Amino acid sequence: MIAQAKTFLGSDWQKFEELFEKKLSCEIPLLNKVNQYLLARSGKQLRPVLAMLAAHLCAGYCSPASVACAVSSEMIHTATLLHDDVADDSDTRRGSPTVSALISPRASVLVGDYWLARGVTTLIDMCNAETFRYFSVCLDELSRGEMFQIEKAASLDTTYDDYIRIISCKTASLFRAAMKSGARNSGCSDAQLESMDAFALHLGLAFQMRDDILDYSPSLSIGKPTMVDIVERKITLPLICAFDNAGAAAREEVIKDIDEGRTGGVLSFVEKHGGIAGAQAILERETAQATGLLGTFPDSAAKDILCSLAGSLCLREA
Repeated sequence: MIAQAKTFLGSDWQKFEELFEKKLSCEIPLLNKVNQYLLARSGKQLRPVLAMLAAHLCAGYCSPASVACAVSSEMIHTATLLHDDVADDSDTRRGSPTVSALISPRASVLVGDYWLARGVTTLIDMCNAETFRYFSVCLDELSRGEMFQIEKAASLDTTYDDYIRIISCKTASLFRAAMKSGARNSGCSDAQLESMDAFALHLGLAFQMRDDILDYSPSLSIGKPTMVDIVERKITLPLICAFDNAGAAAREEVIKDIDEGRTGGVLSFVEKHGGIAGAQAILERETAQATGLLGTFPDSAAKDILCSLAGSLCLREA
């Protein structure tokens, strides 16, 4: 579906790639080498795709400023991954060595700082103050969400409301900034912007919920390790749903499993108490809310692609 979206964006996507590489270029050979390494191993680039689809949905085209917003969203996302690799002591990402493992944790932090700075500079150079506010709110929420999750990982008492707060900040905030800025910089109305913001919120929540469900699905071939969240003491949606169906004694026992790193016991608990099914139902509710919000926009190819992207999140496969 992402490939289909990039094909639809056509020359606009080519402008994104050209501006992305141009804005990262610098006079330091080592930094350029690391940048090229990261560019060659980029992921699906979902956030810039969403930013540009939002522009097409609202205006039928993608302005240069909307392209810049797409570039900034991917730079900021990559910066968070570079920092996460150090915080999580990760040796690989997407099947390749991380910058932290390849060079050093210090290099990963510094390159992440550079990508973040270039993302902000791109916004300042090419967009207006309203756009900058969207991303400054996002950066604030990313930091607060991460710290709140660390706090909850220590106490192991994450509730459903806590979970929604965490993923709203850590995941949905960048979806919202990317899509709102893409739409606004191509001339959307205030009413369209409100619908776009709500769509991006529900899509971002659904995206993270799906990822958290897959983390509890070792039988699926998803191309990355599973049960990582529990190793990091993160209580996510499948476990929260299982808690709702279990008795107090069973809940206390699984908290001990988390404390002592027994991932097998946690997985068995989630399977026994319907955690995956409960989480899947909530995920489907979020995607339905997201696609429902697109009903306020006229029919178009961009709308069809966004509906398909939202719907694909309900499929339990990589």
